[in-house]
Amino acid sequence: MRTLALDIGTRRTGIAFLDTTIGIPLPLDTVHHMSEEELVSAVMEIIRHRKVETVIVGLPRLPSGEEGEQARESRKVGTLLASAGAAVEYRDERHTSPRSSQHKHAIPTRKIDGDATAACALLSLKLDH
Repeated sequence: MRTLALDIGTRRTGIAFLDTTIGIPLPLDTVHHMSEEELVSAVMEIIRHRKVETVIVGLPRLPSGEEGEQARESRKVGTLLASAGAAVEYRDERHTSPRSSQHKHAIPTRKIDGDATAACALLSLKLDH
């Protein structure tokens, strides 16, 4: 199964790719965008190019576990992706900080930015379940 994970921000979105036949999350270039539509267009292009079956959208929940404004924005992008034909899942991203690059499934490199690293951590959580 081919999966894409998104750590959505207002202007930058970290992206990682996983092909379960290989089993190692691969950080992709962070997408810089000015609008949700621009982000959705870029992600749909990646989905087509890499033949992605599922997109995991990280939900930045509050420490209480509730969803705040940023989680609502992430859900909005997820809804737009689903409307464009993507199969979307949501995952709690409270434990996917840039320090998560030390996760056992992550590819170690100093050149990965924090956004892509957080997306890799979302995929690592998928591998653990």
